[in-house]
Amino acid sequence: MNVKLSRWFSDHWLLVVNTFFLVYATLPLAAPVLLANGYSGPASLIYRAYGLTCHQLPSHSYFIASHQVAICQRCLAVYMTMALAGLIYGFSLFRWPVISFKWVLLFVIPIAVDGGLGFVSQLSLFIPLVVFWLLGLTAATLLSVLLYRRQALTWQAILFMAAGPFTLLYLQFFGSHESNWWLRTITGAIYAIGVVWFFYPALALGFRSVSPSNPSPSEISPESHF
Repeated sequence: MNVKLSRWFSDHWLLVVNTFFLVYATLPLAAPVLLANGYSGPASLIYRAYGLTCHQLPSHSYFIASHQVAICQRCLAVYMTMALAGLIYGFSLFRWPVISFKWVLLFVIPIAVDGGLGFVSQLSLFIPLVVFWLLGLTAATLLSVLLYRRQALTWQAILFMAAGPFTLLYLQFFGSHESNWWLRTITGAIYAIGVVWFFYPALALGFRSVSPSNPSPSEISPESHF
């Protein structure tokens, strides 16, 4: 039974993953609808379940029928985009190239800058900004040395690490930063696209190599690697 299940999953993993994210992204939208129609029990279960992974701040959330969606705008953008990108991947007429992790860093920069600006802005009300400068520059220096010794100090890594000092410079000259709904939505969507592009082609290549119903590794044409 386990062997059959493994074979089935290797052939249908994308269906399983896409179904999961479609359901996971839809339930938070169902919660306020249920609440507005008097189904407080099921709605409460959804709110509590998603509260384990999301802060659910009203100021950072959408509202439906005057009731808050069960996750924040950024989380909703991430899960919705992963569901949509997964469907696009599944219906694509071409094979997506496998990308290395260094390229994923470019998709992380927008969400890291927007979230980091807001986080440091709040902390700077209690902690001097010079403390963040010392911590940030120390961490960037140590990480740069480590990556250089491993011959992994690529321009993508440098650009990612430069996002930290950029954030601090922004706060130094322009003051505190408060994100808004469209920044949270856009940065969350960009991040999700990077995650799907990194994991899905790699998973597809791995499952094709082990599934008996698919070509053997020697029969698989090589994928592009960026």
